[in-house]
Amino acid sequence: MMATTAAPIAIVSPLGGAGRTTLTAHLATLVAMQGRPCLAIDLCRQNTLGRHLGAPESNQTGWATLAAQGQWWGGAALSNSDAVGWLPFGAVSLPELAALQHAWALSPDWLQNRLQDLDVPADSAIFLDTPTWPAPLSCQAMAVASVVLIVLEASDRACHAQALVEQALAQAPAGVPYAIAINRIDPRRPSQRTALQTLRAQWCDVLLPYSVHEDENIAQACGQATNVCAWAPQAQSSHDLQGISQWLMNHLPTAPQATAHTPLVQPA
Repeated sequence: MMATTAAPIAIVSPLGGAGRTTLTAHLATLVAMQGRPCLAIDLCRQNTLGRHLGAPESNQTGWATLAAQGQWWGGAALSNSDAVGWLPFGAVSLPELAALQHAWALSPDWLQNRLQDLDVPADSAIFLDTPTWPAPLSCQAMAVASVVLIVLEASDRACHAQALVEQALAQAPAGVPYAIAINRIDPRRPSQRTALQTLRAQWCDVLLPYSVHEDENIAQACGQATNVCAWAPQAQSSHDLQGISQWLMNHLPTAPQATAHTPLVQPA
């Protein structure tokens, strides 16, 4: 069973293409580098999280097929050289996807029950890379989260998404820390500077001071199967991501240090 002190972190956005998967991979890596066991779960059918964590191609075998067949989903777990474990979504057939969607609709606790099937160290951070809110798994991730990170961009559509963000945050458990991160900002663009000013006025202290800058180093790092903080540690994006990861570390529940060599995921 999942230790009660393991901390699910919901990476959520009402905007498609905001960069949730990129942030999930980099933040999981940075938190793991600070010694906290990390598991990243790809809840999106696009199945791209593994590429950002160093896999040479998207994993065809994933948790979705196992879960659709009634098997333990943790059997699809992998890990990388940065000690980040991850559960790929995998390539799922349309009948299997339909069966899963039916299960998600019938059981609002579906994700919570699956997370409880995981046997992970007590102080694990479990990053949930969600589909665009309000997809069922995105809503369920919000409901189980110990920390919520909303991902937006500096754009007109983000400025008009305030009501959607508020609706998403209303699904988080009471007292859960949350923040908004702005991703892929290019300060050379006047429209983005204007949008960022509007977002700061809308969200005030909820908006993290670390906006992740548009940076070719991020794409290059992905192409080299590494994270940008290792690829280009002096890059602005590295600094931004480190700031966000430190915010996460400051808000994760504390727990005793995991025993050395404890496997991150193992059969319950």
